[in-house]
Amino acid sequence: MKTIKRVHDFKALEIKLAEDSVSAHIVYFKEHSVREHSPDKPSGRTLFVVNVPPYADETGIISAFAKAGKVQSVLFSLKPSTVDTINLKPFIENISKPNFRVAYIVFSKVSELDKALKLTELQPMNSKDHVVKLGMKRWIEEHNNSILNAKALKEKVEEFIKTHDKEVAAAEKKDKELEQEDGDGWVTVTKRGKVQSFARTEKVENKIMAKEEQKKKRKELKNFYTFQIRESKMKHIVALRQKFEEDKKKIAQIKQSRRFKPF
Repeated sequence: MKTIKRVHDFKALEIKLAEDSVSAHIVYFKEHSVREHSPDKPSGRTLFVVNVPPYADETGIISAFAKAGKVQSVLFSLKPSTVDTINLKPFIENISKPNFRVAYIVFSKVSELDKALKLTELQPMNSKDHVVKLGMKRWIEEHNNSILNAKALKEKVEEFIKTHDKEVAAAEKKDKELEQEDGDGWVTVTKRGKVQSFARTEKVENKIMAKEEQKKKRKELKNFYTFQIRESKMKHIVALRQKFEEDKKKIAQIKQSRRFKPF
């Protein structure tokens, strides 16, 4: 029996392609326990595995943990996540670079998870019915799977649009229900408000522009710089001279109108 290593509550075991494989990788696993539970990773039945080799596939992982019991599903991810991975699948899957990943193995029973945690060795990933593909065979298969059929793509798009429309309709229905008055006369305010935008007339536009001009004038710094003070003084002197000339003309006109002209 091989010695079992433990690293921070993780159990470490070797995983191989075949029984006679010389090279092997060490995988670390423990029970998946988080505060936020998701339906694809049920609490008490999910095994969290790290350092999963890039070439490992779903069937290979199931074969490796076959002694523990029936595996319901295997979810791969580049890094640990607490959210639902089923809803985060990309619309068109891209071929990713080969990286070590994490895996979430969901067993059908709680007792099977306990058996997996007590395993002393893992079975080979290759079996009579399945052989893990490597090298060119794996690259060719991934490339062929990445090419979508036009009919399949159309069906996928239509299904996506239907699901999106249902979600939008459900959200609108929920908002309308919230906007209705309750028994006490209260109305829940939602982001879909009832306030309608008003049409701006020319009079309204002029008022808005006038307010903006007043704001600009308030913000302007008057008589702050030396040249501004000098210019204001010059303008004031010019204005006084103009007023003096106008007053002289007015006085001359008054004098002429008061002169006595009998003939």
